[in-house]
Amino acid sequence: MAQPTIAPDVVRPPDSEAAAAGGPDAPVRIEVAMPRGLFDRLTDHDDAPRCRYDEHTGLAEFVAEPGFAHEGPASRIAELFVRITDALADRGHEVSWTPAGALRLISDDGAFEADASLYLDPEAERAVRQVEGYLDVRAGLPPPDLVVEIDRSRRSGYKLAPYFHMGVKEAWTSHRKDSVSIWIPDAGVAEGFRSVPASVVLPGLTAADLAPLCARGDPREQARHSRRLARRVAERMLGSSGP
Repeated sequence: MAQPTIAPDVVRPPDSEAAAAGGPDAPVRIEVAMPRGLFDRLTDHDDAPRCRYDEHTGLAEFVAEPGFAHEGPASRIAELFVRITDALADRGHEVSWTPAGALRLISDDGAFEADASLYLDPEAERAVRQVEGYLDVRAGLPPPDLVVEIDRSRRSGYKLAPYFHMGVKEAWTSHRKDSVSIWIPDAGVAEGFRSVPASVVLPGLTAADLAPLCARGDPREQARHSRRLARRVAERMLGSSGP
């Protein structure tokens, strides 16, 4: 007997004014509500588009192309992490990081894939180095110290509580409306987290510092700004006033 056809519901992102206006995010992504089993059947072949499934919301995300509005800021934040690790290594302090898009975190709240993540503890990074794409914190694997979400049309605020439940210490979100926000866990408020003006994980960085890296601008000036930030973070972390 033929299996009944399941008709998935196409979901329009709630904050999609850019897509409606034909902005840079218009061709990038659609979200479809469907069971996980259907998602697996649709994508279990080599020609599947860029896609992922969010266990928390039950939405499948299909991406037609990377989109500069998303990939540009994500790559510049990843670049900043590299520059910070290099600046620290130049001063004799080794850290490790996980590149953008390389790690999906699985927890009791679902599966979540940050656009960038950072481990400051080399032992923690080594513990997850052999994990191929999926890190299950329920199995005792350590979560990153910091995660970054670059929002396009749909805000990622719903991911913050799950990240902090996992043990993530800090999260950055970037959105075209309100630029960059830095979040830390706070059991004293109803949401379980709050925004702060400056990074706790990477001292010396403020939300205002990060905003130019997530905006459109001169790539050469953004690179110079990133190098200045990396040197400042390294000096603050090591308590020195290096060159």
